Amino acid sequence: MAIIKWKQVYETGIVALDNEHKALVGQIDALLEAVRDKRGKELYADVVVMLETYVLEHFEHEEKLMKEYGFPGFTEHQQEHQDLVAAVQKLKIGHAVKDESAARELLKFLRIWLLEHIVKVDKKYGPFIESRAGRFVE
Repeated sequence: MAIIKWKQVYETGIVALDNEHKALVGQIDALLEAVRDKRGKELYADVVVMLETYVLEHFEHEEKLMKEYGFPGFTEHQQEHQDLVAAVQKLKIGHAVKDESAARELLKFLRIWLLEHIVKVDKKYGPFIESRAGRFVE
């Protein structure tokens, strides 16, 4: 049973990028469920590995579209991405002991990412790119 349900407020308007965001929400949901069941430390390493891949691939995809369509907030958005990549690297190396508190910290980071980055920052490029390339741009 999903704990975090995908909501329209999470949508950027670019279907491919929204689908990538949905995958992240699925990972957050799985970790939230594991933390709730006191199994967070079991998923910690897998979620961090997924995040490491996600930030590289997803951010590259977003930045490609922003650059291709001349999004005026590209530089600031790219800096946000670099900050998130650095935060993921800290999560990867920062916890020698992967325990429940580390899993809760990771969950907090992911929820903030969802609410602060996707909902507030990513929403800025969606209408811009959609107006130039449509919802189904790849």
